[in-house]
Amino acid sequence: MELAITSAAPDAAAPELIRQLRLIFAGLVDLIARRFLRDPACVALLVPLCLRLRRALGRLERALLRPAGGIVAGVRRRGPVKVAVAPTRPAVRLPGGFGWLVRRLGWEAAGYGSQLAHLLEDPAMRAALQALPAVGRILRPIARMLGVKPPAKVVPQSEGQEVEVSPVAAVYADAPCPPPPNSQNQR
Repeated sequence: MELAITSAAPDAAAPELIRQLRLIFAGLVDLIARRFLRDPACVALLVPLCLRLRRALGRLERALLRPAGGIVAGVRRRGPVKVAVAPTRPAVRLPGGFGWLVRRLGWEAAGYGSQLAHLLEDPAMRAALQALPAVGRILRPIARMLGVKPPAKVVPQSEGQEVEVSPVAAVYADAPCPPPPNSQNQR
């Protein structure tokens, strides 16, 4: 089902986007639990990965349901302000390659990646990504582990706008490239 929304009000489709994200994440967590418990090499990744997915889903829900201003009216903190303690690194570090979860879990994880890719191409999700950049920042690591490339242009570039080139790139733009090494020159 496709929902067409304007970029001014992405919150109109937020409940449906959240429902679809919940289904994808719940299925993915279930798959991870089933398959990682059978593989002794992956058991240590089970809890950190499931916690990351659950935390990402909560952050997505809050980002999609948050009003445009970002502050909920009438909500006040009571009591002393808590000092944030710097989090320590987790004991187990998750792999970081593009599509690592699909390589571990195979075609079943690729199915969830396909569902996420389809959702990212949905006009409602594109509008949410354009209006709320935090949603894209939250989804990027999840998409990366599933081997999904986010949409090429979330924010369309206007035709009159020029791309800024860094000074280093401008210096080396006209420099000739060195010839590739071959075995004949190395003798």
